[in-house]
Amino acid sequence: MTLGEYNSYLLEGQQINDIEIDGANRKWFATNNSGVIVTTANGTEEIHHFTTENSPLFSNKVLDIEMNNVTGEVFFATEKGLISMRSESTEGNTDFSEVLVFPNPVKPDYSGPITIKGLITDAVVKITDISGNLIYETVALGGQAVWDGKSFDGQKAHTGVYLVFCSDQEGTVSHVTKLLFIRG
Repeated sequence: MTLGEYNSYLLEGQQINDIEIDGANRKWFATNNSGVIVTTANGTEEIHHFTTENSPLFSNKVLDIEMNNVTGEVFFATEKGLISMRSESTEGNTDFSEVLVFPNPVKPDYSGPITIKGLITDAVVKITDISGNLIYETVALGGQAVWDGKSFDGQKAHTGVYLVFCSDQEGTVSHVTKLLFIRG
């Protein structure tokens, strides 16, 4: 990271109490006084920095992190208690036999993320409307992809059926499922 004309290391000055690796190979660092820092797979960029100020953490002194790589739930043991959250990442599968999109259908009052889980590790996910127009594209974090329900231009998906195309990185193994949006 560059600060003006000075360089600093991502975790400089931090006491690390635990390190965990999620299904997308991202690193989770439990710090002694700065909450939890999540970095990219190669550890060079910060993705998230959870503290008491911006998350439900009970304390910035995080002693331990444990992960359920099947569900994506991450547990944080702080000096003031245990809390968990659901991560965007899960462990990938070897095939597409357990793909699940939820919520499905997406009801008018729902405004949270749409999750596609049970994917092959780092699967390519493309979402189209029923006419085949590409609405969204991403690469899964491990075995799970998350979509905010908006198109590339930031518009909310309209009422209708959407197709979710999933494939491995080479495009040799694929799967298609459907998603229904109901807007009021």
